[in-house]
Amino acid sequence: MRRVEELRERTIWKSDPHTQVKHLVYRHYLQCWMGKILQKFPEATIVDAFAGPGVYTDGPPGSPVVVARTFLDHTAYQRFGRLNLLCLEERPDRVEELRRQFAKLPPSPQLNISVQPPGTFAERQPQLSALAHCGRAETPVLWLIDPFSLKSAPFSLIRQCLAGPRDEVLFTLFTNELHRFCQREHFDKTMTPYFGGDHWQSATAERRAGARKEAFATAYQQGLQSQGLFTGSFGVKISNQSARYHLILATHNEAGLKCWAPVTWKLDGYSGQGASADTADAPSLFDEALVVDRLDVALRAHAGTAQRWETLSSQAARLNHMDKHLRQVLDKLAAQGLAFRVDPVRARTAWPEGCTVRFYAPEDVADESS
Repeated sequence: MRRVEELRERTIWKSDPHTQVKHLVYRHYLQCWMGKILQKFPEATIVDAFAGPGVYTDGPPGSPVVVARTFLDHTAYQRFGRLNLLCLEERPDRVEELRRQFAKLPPSPQLNISVQPPGTFAERQPQLSALAHCGRAETPVLWLIDPFSLKSAPFSLIRQCLAGPRDEVLFTLFTNELHRFCQREHFDKTMTPYFGGDHWQSATAERRAGARKEAFATAYQQGLQSQGLFTGSFGVKISNQSARYHLILATHNEAGLKCWAPVTWKLDGYSGQGASADTADAPSLFDEALVVDRLDVALRAHAGTAQRWETLSSQAARLNHMDKHLRQVLDKLAAQGLAFRVDPVRARTAWPEGCTVRFYAPEDVADESS
């Protein structure tokens, strides 16, 4: 039986490698998100909008159970506030299986699991949002949106999931399907609602599969950024092929990027942009030569100015880099005479949080006698 038929006909189906990479991303991001949110707020919600049956035939847990186990096994669990886990699944047989899987977990007064009656995301999004926010718009809500088809999650629905000031979305973008079908006649009627505009068309100019998929991911992020959101992207690959799909993060708060960057670099130690089941979590041979070219260029552009650490750290996060990468590039620039810490004068480390860095251009340090 082909996989598409298996997904359509069976209650439970077999897992695959890229699903395991996706769940690794979930687990790593949830570790950080839970640690920050649930120790700051008394209550927060995670919505799994396409929950599935909660298990695969070969044994691995589905995404709703991954969320619950991450919460229960978290090292800071005892200090957590309450987590509401809302799950929506369209098929009744899968809803019943999901309930059976949750029944196997140990009970916790801090974890409120609510498996909703069968329904579609398009029909139930307003209701899910009301339940998730618990009557308070400021309640943090993380939406996991992993649909079965392009039409199941148009951009308009994603935007609705981000209506609250502390809403975040982790969305599966079907870049492989977008690449394969984007130039079919009348497919624009699916693409434009999916992207929330026709800006996706710029990606079709790319001919190579990998480049086109990356261009679609970039275009989707641009649509989110036009709404004033911070975004991140990670390509989920099969072996050494181009990405099967991309996971897109959308958040109102730059702190979300501070959680996202370590996830992507942990799973892809060379570029922080994508991983396969072969490479996820594997040690990288390139750890001493990380791909930080964009950050290097961005910092050099500060020549002639002094910048606070907070500004530099924010800029690094927007470029999907961590503070350790920022310090590595600053070390490199300092060795060339292009970056100096001007405050504080004394510090235990070269680039402590809160410091001020002054930048210079290469011509400022050129030896005029040569």
